[in-house]
Amino acid sequence: MKNLFTTSLGFFAICLFIIGCKKDNNDNSTSNSFNFDNTEYKLSNGFIENYGKDGTEGYNLDLTLISSELTIHESNGEVDSLTGTGDVIYFEIYTSDPGKLSVKDYTYNKSSYADGTFDYGFVGMKFNPIKEIGTIHEITGGKVSVKNNGSEYEISFDCTSDNGKKITGYYKGNLKYYNYSKKKSALRLPIR
Repeated sequence: MKNLFTTSLGFFAICLFIIGCKKDNNDNSTSNSFNFDNTEYKLSNGFIENYGKDGTEGYNLDLTLISSELTIHESNGEVDSLTGTGDVIYFEIYTSDPGKLSVKDYTYNKSSYADGTFDYGFVGMKFNPIKEIGTIHEITGGKVSVKNNGSEYEISFDCTSDNGKKITGYYKGNLKYYNYSKKKSALRLPIR
């Protein structure tokens, strides 16, 4: 009887462990958010801005993902401003396709405009782009992975900030596309 009880208890513990792991995996893959310094920040929207070919290598497509507290304002089909105070993550990406982020991994390289790289990024918490206030950290390393199905993107990232903290996250959804490749005076987020 004692062996039966021990075996049943062991089986029950293994089942709980497997169920717990499944729950963790599902939560990470479906939550539009990023994690920084053990805090989760929700993402609700995003957009891509095409600044054209930079140098002779890749097309410069900037990816911005924002929380629901930030509002995108447009004028004449361009991003005019972002208002509110919320959370944001931004990447300046180089790709071979001017019309979309190509399906691939983009690795951080501060001195390259090559396809498959990003040379700048930042994360902002309680960030107000108009007043340029909030907690802001530059991204100094890592990788952004992009998949897409038509207009829907699936983006995951695993990066490091200038203070050595990990930034991980996931976003799945549509991204509005803005083409500034013929015009260089479009709005860029005021962090550099």
